Amino acid sequence: MNNLPSFPKPPNSRQRGFTLVELVVTIALVAILTTLAIPSFSEVLRQWRRDSATRELSTSLQLARSEAIKTSRQMVVCPSTDGTACEASSEWSTGWMVFVDDGAGTQTNANNQTYDTDERMLKIVSAQAGVATLTSSGNVQWLQFLPNGLMRTGANAAVTFTVTPSGATSSTKVDKITVSPVGRTSVVTELP
Repeated sequence: MNNLPSFPKPPNSRQRGFTLVELVVTIALVAILTTLAIPSFSEVLRQWRRDSATRELSTSLQLARSEAIKTSRQMVVCPSTDGTACEASSEWSTGWMVFVDDGAGTQTNANNQTYDTDERMLKIVSAQAGVATLTSSGNVQWLQFLPNGLMRTGANAAVTFTVTPSGATSSTKVDKITVSPVGRTSVVTELP
């Protein structure tokens, strides 16, 4: 009976695939890495939103100053929720607007830091997503740029805007935009 023919084995007879143990270990590693990555990604997202709001406000302030110098007219930047009227608030995260405040039309409220329908609107910015607060120092509710580039406010001093992202913790940095009385802006990122 030793002479029975044997069947040849196929050249690649090894089984391929994952065992249950290998699959469970892989899923566990992916879960651990995801858990470690999500908090840092959330912080990066908060920083991006903070920096985006900071750039938007800085750009609006620079636009107002440059247009005041270029056109020899007074420009106003003020918080606004609807883009048609200034809000009496030092909270700017709901949006703001930039307009010419020169009384060139027929309104009697010329140069009053209030938008009149016959004045030219330069820019309207809507509420900033992902920003918890964007507040001005000294309860400043408007900034006016004069034709010589100087800035005037209700407080007649330098103004600092603090941009705090939503979900900020004690270790989350905030941006501080300072506008000097000569109209220059500077940005500093620091802990609150």
